[in-house]
Amino acid sequence: MADAQIKAKVNQKLIESGEYERLSQYLRQKLIENGWYEQVTELASDTLRAQENPNFEKLVDLVEPEALALVPEFVKVELLSMIKRFLEGIVD
Repeated sequence: MADAQIKAKVNQKLIESGEYERLSQYLRQKLIENGWYEQVTELASDTLRAQENPNFEKLVDLVEPEALALVPEFVKVELLSMIKRFLEGIVD
């Protein structure tokens, strides 16, 4: 099975079970608690001010890599651990 098919199947299981929403809420809460939204808002504002002809797609392309890098490592690790536990539970 191709990687894209596996990813689609995992996403489908996460959504069907309601786990996707639970993981999304966890991620949202952790990002808020750790100031990620404020950091990304400031980064986006600074990026917009530096652009001559700003547009949304360009802003996303410029901000996304740094915004992803700003996600605290412990949040990434915990989220991956939660997904792994979910997947182990459906395979058993």
